[in-house]
Amino acid sequence: MSYFDYKTKTKKDGSSLITVRDIGENALLEFEEKGSDISIIIRWQNEKTAGFKFPKDLFLKVYKDINE
Repeated sequence: MSYFDYKTKTKKDGSSLITVRDIGENALLEFEEKGSDISIIIRWQNEKTAGFKFPKDLFLKVYKDINE
C-alpha cells in the first residue's frame, strides 16, 4: 500500500519547489519553477532516474487539457 507525502516550499533563490513522495515505493516526484520554466525530476530509490525541463506555458496547457 502506498502513502503519499506532499510538500511545498520556496527556495532561497525564490523558486518554488513541490515534492510528492511515495513512501511505500521510496519514490520522489519533484516539480521546480525557475523563472518561466518548470523542471520535473523523478527519483526512484534515491537515484535520479529522469528529468524534464520545459516552459511554464506548456505545463499550464497540459494541466488545462488534463482537466477538461
